[in-house]
Amino acid sequence: METRVNQLGQKIKRYRLLNDIRQEDMADKMGVSRATLINYEKGHTAINFDVLNRLKNFYPDFELEDKESDRPKIITNSTIDFKVLLKALIEKKIFIIFFTLFVTILGTCSSFLFTKLYTAQISLYPAKTDISQGLGQFQSLAANLGMNSANSDQNFNIPDVVKSRRISLNVVNQKWVSKSGKKIDLINLWKLNKPSWISTFNNNDIDSLVIIEKATKRFKDHVKVTEDRMSGLIRVSTTFQDPFIASAIANFIGKQVEVYIQKENSAQSTKEKIFISDRLSIVKKELEQTESALKNFKERNRGYEESPELFMIFSQLFREVEAKKQVYLTLQQQLELARIEEVKQSPIIHILDYAVPPIRKSFPRRSVFIFTSFFIGLLFSSLNVIFRY
Repeated sequence: METRVNQLGQKIKRYRLLNDIRQEDMADKMGVSRATLINYEKGHTAINFDVLNRLKNFYPDFELEDKESDRPKIITNSTIDFKVLLKALIEKKIFIIFFTLFVTILGTCSSFLFTKLYTAQISLYPAKTDISQGLGQFQSLAANLGMNSANSDQNFNIPDVVKSRRISLNVVNQKWVSKSGKKIDLINLWKLNKPSWISTFNNNDIDSLVIIEKATKRFKDHVKVTEDRMSGLIRVSTTFQDPFIASAIANFIGKQVEVYIQKENSAQSTKEKIFISDRLSIVKKELEQTESALKNFKERNRGYEESPELFMIFSQLFREVEAKKQVYLTLQQQLELARIEEVKQSPIIHILDYAVPPIRKSFPRRSVFIFTSFFIGLLFSSLNVIFRY
């Protein structure tokens, strides 16, 4: 009984709110006070037959019985009835078709508003870092003496090098030939130098620095580096509005990485050569001093072989001379290896595939826009039908 009273009160309240009727007006029509009407709506007080008749007389469209109560439910006891669901969707198929078609057309048209982007790719392959290859007799001699040849297998993180400020500035400050044959830099391509109302408060030098900084940061968003850990293959992808600019920048990045790594390795070899050369000069002087000391000892002590004490001193001087001589010879060999390494031009990284101007754009992909907008339209129209049901 209480449930029935609550349901009737809720129906009265829902009807009043949907028809924008004030509580005072409805209570006056029903011949009760506003407080009594509130109790009716809350289910605190049962409504007698006379009040219901007055309510029906003044509001004929008010239905006491829910006509939809006998309609099958989509969800019953937390279980979805797919037959009822499918039937509800089929009944509103015209609305679903037109709404989905409208959203699909709208999404397809919106794809034309985006700027076309083209992606070019260059492949890099790291060379072997065994620099002792090709040293010939020097390598064999160093191995026979128990020496290891100079090792400059410096590890470079290619993604960090590609997105470094050095390369970013070089790319931003250079002009590139577009598909139309016009030379243009990235600042003008992205229209970053357009004057704004804020620029009137800043001087030109600060503005130019800010523009270059914005361009270098934006450049990093247009470059992607992927590395295959198994094979070591590195792919650098560049995405820009012009296909010729995209491929030119990708090839430029590959050359810049190659030159930078080669330069750093050459600089390391030069440092090693200078260090060995300086050390060789010091050891040569020490060798000359020990040889001179041994010569003076032998001149002053002709019969040192017969004296155990003198022979011990001679042995110490002789060992020192031999040790210095071995160090001197070792440094000489290392110096020759360093000189050869300094002039070597063997690449540390190879360009496997150069970038070519892409024929097709990489963004926007119209098929993706069509499929996505179709799915969104179908989903929202179906949900709308379900909730209304």
